[in-house]
Amino acid sequence: MPKILDPDGTLAAQLLESARLAALHTSGLLDTDPEESFDDITRLVTRLCEVPIALVSLVDTDRQWFKSVQGLACRQTAREGAMCTYTIRQTVPLVVPDLTADERFALSPFVVGKPHLRAYAGVPLRDLNGFCFGALCAVDLVPRSFSGEQIETLRMLAKQVEAQIALRQRMQQVQQLVENTEALTKDLLSSNDRFCAFMDHSPIVAFIKDAEGRMRFYNRRLAALYGVTSKEWLNRTDHEIWPAHLADEYRATDLAVLTGNHAVELEERSPGAHGDYIYWKSYKFPFTDAHGERFLAGIAIDVTRERLYEEELERKKEELTAATIELGKLSITDTLTGLPNRRCFDQWLEQCASYAARSRRPLSLIMLDVDHFKQINDTKGHLYGDEVLREFGMVLPRLFRSADHICRYGGEEFAVLLPDTTPENALMLATRICNAIPRQEGALHGVTISIGVATWQVGMTSSALVAVADAGLYEAKRNGRNQAAFSSVQRSFTSEEALRFAVPPTRCIQ
Repeated sequence: MPKILDPDGTLAAQLLESARLAALHTSGLLDTDPEESFDDITRLVTRLCEVPIALVSLVDTDRQWFKSVQGLACRQTAREGAMCTYTIRQTVPLVVPDLTADERFALSPFVVGKPHLRAYAGVPLRDLNGFCFGALCAVDLVPRSFSGEQIETLRMLAKQVEAQIALRQRMQQVQQLVENTEALTKDLLSSNDRFCAFMDHSPIVAFIKDAEGRMRFYNRRLAALYGVTSKEWLNRTDHEIWPAHLADEYRATDLAVLTGNHAVELEERSPGAHGDYIYWKSYKFPFTDAHGERFLAGIAIDVTRERLYEEELERKKEELTAATIELGKLSITDTLTGLPNRRCFDQWLEQCASYAARSRRPLSLIMLDVDHFKQINDTKGHLYGDEVLREFGMVLPRLFRSADHICRYGGEEFAVLLPDTTPENALMLATRICNAIPRQEGALHGVTISIGVATWQVGMTSSALVAVADAGLYEAKRNGRNQAAFSSVQRSFTSEEALRFAVPPTRCIQ
C-alpha cells in the first residue's frame, strides 16, 4: 500500500488514493519530456494571471512532478507541504492570497524556505475516469489576491490541460489496441460473430475495407454516429458514402497504406451533424486473411474537442501577441499627439549619437517649445491647450523629412533629431518652422514657438547634446521668443561640466 497523505485516513480514502495513483502511473505522463502543448498553457498562465510561476503539477506518491513549469528551475519537489496536495482533494479551485496566514501552509518548506511562495491559485486536473492527477497552478512570491476573471481564465486553461491528458490517455489506449488488433484479427476472423461482438463493444470507431476500397465491416459506434444500419454501407466505396473531396483523401491514404505495407497514424476528418467536421486520430494498417485476400483495417478516436481546445489556445496566443504588440506601441507613443514619446526619443538619441560618433556624419537636434502656453491654458482652458498640442503633433511630421525623428518631449516641448544635417541647415530649417507655425489654420493660428538648435560634436554625449539644445531654447525665449537660436555653449563646448551652468536648474519660460 503506498503512503497515503489524506488526513481522514479512512479505508475508502486509501482505496481512492491507491486507484488515483495507479491511474497516474499508467497514464504515461510522469517523467516525460517537456511538451509545447503544455508549456504554451503555463506561459499563458504567467501572462494572464500576472504571476512569475506557473505549473502543471502531477501529485505522485511522495512527490509532485511538473509536466510543465515556468519560473522554477526544478522539475519536481517533495509532496509533503505542497499546496497541490490539498488542491487534488477539491472540486473547486484552491485560492490562498497569503500562504503565511494560512495554518495549512504557514510552515510549509516552500513558504518558510526557498522559493518563499506567498500566494497560490490552483485548479484540479482530472483524467478521463475522473481521477484527480494534479493541478494547474498560478503562484506568486508576494501576497496578492486573484481576480474573478483570472480564476476563470485559470479554469479555462485547466480544461485545455485536461483535454491534453485525455488525448494522451486515449492515444495510449488506441496504441495498445493497435498492437493487439493485428494478432487478434487472425484469430477473430475465424469466428465472425466473436469478431463483430468484440469490435461492436469497442469505445472507438473501427472498420475494414477490401483492396478495392469497399467497406466490408464497420462497428456499431460508427453506424450510430452517422445513423445508418449495420449493413447499409457494406460493399460501398468511399465515393458512395462521403463527399468527393473527402473520398479522394481517404482513398489516397488507403492506397498508400496498402502499398507501404505498414501501419500509418494520421489525422482525418468527416462531416459532422451540423455542417461542421469531426476530427479523428486514425490508425490504418494492412493485413491478409486466411485465403490470401488483402484488407485494410482502421480504428479512430474522436479528437474534435482537443482540436477545438488547441484552436482556442492558438487564438488566445494570437490575441495575447497582438495585445503585447499594442502595449509595446502604447509604451512609446504619446496618447495626446500620437507622436513617439520621451522613452522612444531616448532610444533614438542613443542610436543616432552612436552612429554619429562612429561615422563622423553630422547630427543636429532641435528642441521646440510653444510660446506662452500657460497663458493659453489660463485664458482658453486646458481642453483648448490640448487641441493646440494635438494639432502641433499633426503639423510637425509634414514639416520634416521621413528620416527625421520627431517626439513629444514633455508638456508643450517637442524634440526633433536630424540625422545628416549640418548646423547651418538645422538653423535654416528651424527658422522656417518658426515662420510656418503661426500661419497654420485652427488652434495653431497665431501661435508662435521658440526653438533651440544643437549639433553633435566629437566627445559630446547624448545627454550633453540635449542640454546644448535646451540652452539654445532658453536663449531664444530670453531674446523675445518666436525665433530659433544656437546656444553660446555650442560654440564653446568643452565638457558636460560647463553645461550645468548654461541653463538655470529651474526655469519658468513660456
